[in-house]
Amino acid sequence: NGAGLPLGEAISGIQDLNLGQFGKSLPDGSPQKLFCEMPDVNSIAQSTFGREVEDCELDKSNIIIIGPTGSGKTLLVKTLAKLIDVPLVIADATCLTQAGYVGEDVESILFKLYLESGQDIERCQRGIVYIDETDKIRKSGGNISISRDVSGEGVQHALLKIVEGNVINVPKEPGRKNPRGDFLQIDTSNILFICGGAFAGLEKIINRRMDSASIGFGAQMKKELDDHKVQGKYFDNAIPKDLVEYGMIPEYVGRFPVIVSTKGLDVSNLVDILTTPKNSLMKQYKLLFAMNDVNLHVTKCGLEEVAKTAFARGTGARGLRSITENVLMETQFVVPSLPDVHTVYMDAAVIRGERKPILFIDPNLTVEKYEKLVKSGKTDVPGTMPVHIDHAVEMETEAPADDEEAEAA
Repeated sequence: NGAGLPLGEAISGIQDLNLGQFGKSLPDGSPQKLFCEMPDVNSIAQSTFGREVEDCELDKSNIIIIGPTGSGKTLLVKTLAKLIDVPLVIADATCLTQAGYVGEDVESILFKLYLESGQDIERCQRGIVYIDETDKIRKSGGNISISRDVSGEGVQHALLKIVEGNVINVPKEPGRKNPRGDFLQIDTSNILFICGGAFAGLEKIINRRMDSASIGFGAQMKKELDDHKVQGKYFDNAIPKDLVEYGMIPEYVGRFPVIVSTKGLDVSNLVDILTTPKNSLMKQYKLLFAMNDVNLHVTKCGLEEVAKTAFARGTGARGLRSITENVLMETQFVVPSLPDVHTVYMDAAVIRGERKPILFIDPNLTVEKYEKLVKSGKTDVPGTMPVHIDHAVEMETEAPADDEEAEAA
């Protein structure tokens, strides 16, 4: 709480968040040597950090993240939780229902956070809750007098008190609530709630608000709402009124003061995702082929073709794996049965489906030599072969079984 304490002592708890670039405090309370190269940077481990102002309590600011599928919303929250070393729970809003109905109650999110924090209440009360697929709990457009919207608007009502910050009674045993059972009292005042969703169709609502129909020389031209750049600009201008029109209740939107958006990924971003990260898709496939002592080489034009195909499908980074799986499916099963193969070669023609991946059998043939021979005009390079599954072998293996059945008859 920090009431009546100097600013340096009031924020002593922040020193334990593994933010090494801002300095840390040693066990004896003295500030550790700064990690930064600049010696004059302010450190939260110093008692003279910041300025002396009137003391007050800092409230959290819950966040709504809007962005197309596969644009990195969940990865962003995971990285944030790792950076500041706090427990994180990623909950799916589609599984939640209003209290008293079949499905998970909203209190189950806090119980998962309690387990994620190692059953430490203090650490649990400083965690992050990411509610994914929030756009799926919007109000249904049907007649509300027919039945209650227990998995839509009812979930928003149930989340109101939890998101705002209250002491919530969470049953220790998940499942059906027992009035006589044991409860955990968890204060959600310092738990950061982040909601994410694709909010498909929200750009049309923002377009109607910003670009009203007009005629004449000053009329607004019709926008291509399918373009990810245009969608990103509209999502940047989203206001709570747009979310209310989309189907979220005003009380729920009001508890999320920060509305941010993620941009759709372009071709260059998708190529970077394929190759740059520590656990990138290409590194995973290279490891899989390396288990059979085989190299995997994908040309630059091949990587760009994968990215262009995923971009055209509109599935973002998630679409990369489906494309590479379809291309390499047969290769992954053929290569282990061919001991002479030492390299698998893929280019743009392979990704487009014009031919199968090329297998290098000649031990003296390298990628550079192969590409030189192809540029010189050779189509069939000696020492190579395309991936091929011999279906005639499968038919031969099935034939004896048919003969035996005929003899038995």
